[in-house]
Amino acid sequence: MAGAATIELLGAGEAPAIGIIGVFVGIITGLQAGGIVSVYADRLSGIAASALVAYAMFGVAVVAIAGTRYVKVPYADDVFTFPVHIGVSVVVAVVVALLTTRGGLGERTATA
Repeated sequence: MAGAATIELLGAGEAPAIGIIGVFVGIITGLQAGGIVSVYADRLSGIAASALVAYAMFGVAVVAIAGTRYVKVPYADDVFTFPVHIGVSVVVAVVVALLTTRGGLGERTATA
C-alpha cells in the first residue's frame, strides 16, 4: 500500500522511474513491518495478537486479489471492483481474527 500511495503521490504514469520508486518504497516498508512484527509478535496475546494477525491477513488478501487482476485471471477485473476488493479483504481479515481468538489458528503446544 505504501508503494501504491507513493506512485499516486508522485504522479502515476508520468515517468517510468515513478513505478520503480514506488516498488522500492513498498519493499522497504514491508521489510520494516516484518521486522517490527517479528520482534513484538511473541509478546502479544489475546485481542492484540488477533488484531495483528487480522491486519497482516488483510494485506495478504489485498495483494492476492491484486495479483489475480494483474495476471489477468478471467473475469477478475469484473468481479473485483475496488469496493469488492476491499470488502473481501476485510471479511477475510475478520474471519481469520475470529479463528485466532477462538484458538482455531495459531495454537501453540508445549513440548516436554
